[in-house]
This record gives sequence, C-alpha cells and structure tokens, in this order.
Amino acid sequence: MKASDYLQRSTLYRKLIHGPYGEFARVYAGRLSDEGFGQQCTWRSLSLFRELRDWHLGNGHDLQDLSEDHVERFLEHRSKHWSIDSGDRAALRRLLAALRQEGLIPAALPIARTEHERIVDVFAAYLTSERGLAASTVESHKLLSHRFLQEVCPAGADGFAALTPEIVIGYVERHALDGSADSGKAM
Repeated sequence: MKASDYLQRSTLYRKLIHGPYGEFARVYAGRLSDEGFGQQCTWRSLSLFRELRDWHLGNGHDLQDLSEDHVERFLEHRSKHWSIDSGDRAALRRLLAALRQEGLIPAALPIARTEHERIVDVFAAYLTSERGLAASTVESHKLLSHRFLQEVCPAGADGFAALTPEIVIGYVERHALDGSADSGKAM
C-alpha cells in the first residue's frame, strides 16, 4: 500500500495534522507520499516525527527551531530506551529537508571544519586532481593524514615549521609496529 492510500485511513496521521504543528505533519506526509514510500515506512516516519515533536516541545523548544543538533540529541535520548532503526536518521533528515523546503524551519547552519580537517581537504583535493588517485585511496589517505596531524601537529599548520624528517619517520615507525598506520585502528 502506498503512502497516499495509507494517509487517507491513518488515525496517526489525522491526530498529527489536527494536533500541535499539524502543518509540519502535512508537509512531511506529503513528502513521503511524493517520494512513493509504502505504508510501513510512512507509519514509521510519522511515528518518529511524533516522538521527536513531543520530545522537542517537552524540552522547552519551539518546533520552528528544529535542527540537526536537536535530531542528534533526540536520537541519543531515544537510544537509551529503544533501539534505533537503521532508517531513523534518514527519515529525520528527510523531515528536516521537507520542513526547510517549505520554510517552516531555518536553513541548516554550515558545519565548522577544524583546521586539521581543512588541511586534509586540501591534501585530498591534491591527491585527486594532481595525482589522479581513486576515491577509495584518497579516503584512506585522508584518514591517515588526519591521524598524523592530530598526533604530530596538534596546533595545526603552526606546527608544520617544526616538522623534521626524524619526526615523520618516528611517527611511521611507531605506527608500523602497532599496525595502526595502515589498518584503520584508532590511536
């Protein structure tokens, strides 16, 4: 059964559209229907929206202030009581996108990147454009580069001047012995 058929008969949907922030529920259900979701996914998504709405309002927030940060805190709270379904995060991202498209919540704030992340991004762009490395290889190098910077240059680019071949070789030797230099293990 498609979302549109389910919505015509759903008690949950009727309660949501006639409750607080009914327009939010209408917009979200419309998105689910437009994207061709089935009955089970639509029910799950709307139930998740109801739980998020109730948790958000119960914590003294206005639903118009909903953001990725609130969604993450909700999922963290929810995980203490129930298991998180693999599609929950995607369903809530879909909710935020639908609400933003209709102007019901503000646009997402840009995510601030750390200096280490910006340095690694420049390095990854170099590996891709100048060296022509495959995406999977670049991702591997990004992970290793980030670990290297965190350990050897904790101050970011300011620490580059103090780098010597001995420091780099020492890092490689330390992590070659414990296997974390190329295995993806955390330091």
